[in-house]
Order: sequence, then C-alpha cells, then structure tokens
Amino acid sequence: MKFADLNGERLEPAPKLKAKCPFCESDVVARCGKVRVWHWAHKSTRHCDHWWKAEKQWHRDWKNLFPNEWQEQGRRDASGELHIADVLTPQGLALEFQHSAIGREEVERRTAFHQEICWVVDGMRLESTIKQFKNALAHARLSNSRGASVYEVYYYDSRSLKRWRGLNAPVVIDFGIEDVWVIGRSLENSALMYTLKKTALVEQFQSGNRPPPVQITQPQYRRRRGRRRF
Repeated sequence: MKFADLNGERLEPAPKLKAKCPFCESDVVARCGKVRVWHWAHKSTRHCDHWWKAEKQWHRDWKNLFPNEWQEQGRRDASGELHIADVLTPQGLALEFQHSAIGREEVERRTAFHQEICWVVDGMRLESTIKQFKNALAHARLSNSRGASVYEVYYYDSRSLKRWRGLNAPVVIDFGIEDVWVIGRSLENSALMYTLKKTALVEQFQSGNRPPPVQITQPQYRRRRGRRRF
C-alpha cells in the first residue's frame, strides 16, 4: 500500500513509521528498503484485500499521475468483501495497473466487480512480450476508424494479446514509450488496436472516460507497409 492512516492523516511510508490500515484498521509498518518500492505492509501475513499484489516502480509511477485522494480507494461487494482500486476517479472509473502475471479468472472477477474499469498492462515485464508484439505488428493489417489508424493484430503472433482478449473492458498496453496501445475491439482470431499518446490517455482518465472502442469505417483492410516504431 502507498497510504496508511496515522491519527486521521493519510501518509506515505517513511523509515520507522507505524500506522493503521485505512480499510481494516489493523497495524501496518513502513517497509523502506533499497530493492522494493517503499510501501506499507500489514503486520500479519494476510492483506485485507486478497486481490492485492506487491507494487513495482512502474505501478507506482502510473498511480502518481493522479491525485493522491483518487489512489487506493476501497469498495465492498455484496458480501462485504473489500477490493481496493489502484485509482478510482470521482466519476467512478476504476483503473487497474497490472505488472505481474494474473489469471484470467481473477481478471474477469475484478472487471465484473468494478464494471466501469480500464486495465493498463506493463508490456515491458517480459522480453518475449515485446518480441512477439513486434512480430504481430509486422503481420498486422491496417484499416481506419474515425480517421485514426487501426491495426488488426493476430493472437497467434502474441500470447500476451491472447490472454487479454474478449474482456468486457478496454485494455491498454504500456511499452514504456510515448504511445500506448489500446485493444479497441476483440475479434475471434485478432484484436483491433490503435495508439494513443500517454498524456492524452491520462487526460481521458482524469475526466472519467475510458479509451473508445474501435468502429471500422472502411471495410477493406490493407497490409501494412514500412515499419512503425512502437
């Protein structure tokens, strides 16, 4: 966790600090080592949100693009079970920043719980993910939607894309450059994808909006020509 409660104040971790979890009110301690990102940890081995995973700096960097009061906001399901969104906008849009591997069943449960949600996935975690996506782009077909370039990228070229297909929510893939890639629509054997400037995406999120789905305006695809940096 990035924030804990100390006498009613929401604090970030610092060496030797102790505080309370803002959700379950159990004791937490500041972990301020040299390897992992500084964070609050429950004294017990069990976190109050069983979906919680340890954060990397990539994760924290995305969260820090939004106001502190939007970060780590908890909601409960019908049974009272707590789930903490990485970011929850005032309009009710949940943002989940996913670095580590995650099972499809858990992704679908989180999506169904939040409903208004967008996933942002770290495409840099594995070298094979980058390599496969480059190969998928080399075989992609190019079309047009609302004046923007849309790439039909085939799942058999990218295991990562296949894992994120068909989700009832937008998925954004971050490869650590100025443009992010958005899965705008999932088809049976491929995904329709387009790029957005990261700054433009953050502005959409700040307004409570998700990246729009793809609407094909030209039925005829054409093969890509040349190379595109991604």
